[in-house]
Amino acid sequence: MAVKRTIKEAITRKFPVIDTEDNLLAAAALMKKQNVAVLAVKVDEEFIGLLTVKDMLYSLSTEKDFSETRVAEAMTPCEFNTSEETRNPCIQLDEDEDILSAVKLMYDAGVNHLLVTGTGGQAVGIVSGLEIVKLLAP
Repeated sequence: MAVKRTIKEAITRKFPVIDTEDNLLAAAALMKKQNVAVLAVKVDEEFIGLLTVKDMLYSLSTEKDFSETRVAEAMTPCEFNTSEETRNPCIQLDEDEDILSAVKLMYDAGVNHLLVTGTGGQAVGIVSGLEIVKLLAP
C-alpha cells in the first residue's frame, strides 16, 4: 500500500462554499447541485467550519425546520487544534502530510472529511475517506 503519498494528491481543490447565514434548505440545494456530501463554511474570507451530510441528518433527527435553521446552527466548527485535550470533529491537516496521518485523524475524530491547509495555514481543499481510497486504488 502506497501510504507515503501525500494528502495533496487526494484533495478536492474546488469545493462548494456556503455562508453561516444561509439556511439548511440552501445548503441541501447546493449539496445536490454540486453532488457533494460536505460544504466549506465561510465568513467573509475565513473558513470557519464544515457542514456535512451527517450534520444535516442530525438536524433532521431533531426536527429542525430547514427553511429557518441557519448553517451556523448546524455546522461543525473548526478550532484548528488537534491536541488531545481539544479534539474537534472539524480537523485540519496540512497538504504535505501523508495519507496515513489523514486516516488516523479521521479515525480518531470519527469523521469522514478533513479541511486541508497549505502555505500560511490557508484552506486549500477538503479530503474525504472516499478520495483517499480512490488514491490508493490501482
